Amino acid sequence: MKIKGLTIRTTPEFVKKYYPDRYQEWLNALPEASRQIMANHIVVNEWYPIVESLTMPLRKVGEVLYGNDWKKASWDLGRYDAEESLTGIYKLYVKMGSPNHLISRAGRIMSAYYDDAEIKLVQSEKNKLTLHIIRFDQPDEAIEFNMAGWIQRALEISGCKEVRIDLSKSLARKDLVSEFIITWN
Repeated sequence: MKIKGLTIRTTPEFVKKYYPDRYQEWLNALPEASRQIMANHIVVNEWYPIVESLTMPLRKVGEVLYGNDWKKASWDLGRYDAEESLTGIYKLYVKMGSPNHLISRAGRIMSAYYDDAEIKLVQSEKNKLTLHIIRFDQPDEAIEFNMAGWIQRALEISGCKEVRIDLSKSLARKDLVSEFIITWN
């Protein structure tokens, strides 16, 4: 499975910004294939192998910089990616649309950045949405937590308050879907 460079570029940026003195330590902890991707210029519209370019870097941020808490690291990196991605002209788009509209476009967004994935909005109510990832070739909980962090921050940017996301099911844990139950005030 492959992922667009636009999605992975924020990982080394995050480490350099928040852990500049430990960037080299994190880079050295990566497997060689991941290190080669993260240490070099990431082309935003190029496809990269997902394990080497996202899964391993997320998990190593958790291991090296978050005291083995890859869940929090992945979530924080997702939030950072949303903050960086949804600025400028995109911020206006996010603020103008409703949370339901933003999340209903998740399937289109996901297919643009992940080459073999499918996501569906299965429930939409006032202040509650349920998303299912129904196809993801190489599922990993670190990626799911990263997506949850991105969704949370994107909804906050759109004006939602107290955004909560429950990852009740996971393809990585052998459930039939990955389920994101999203609520806000």
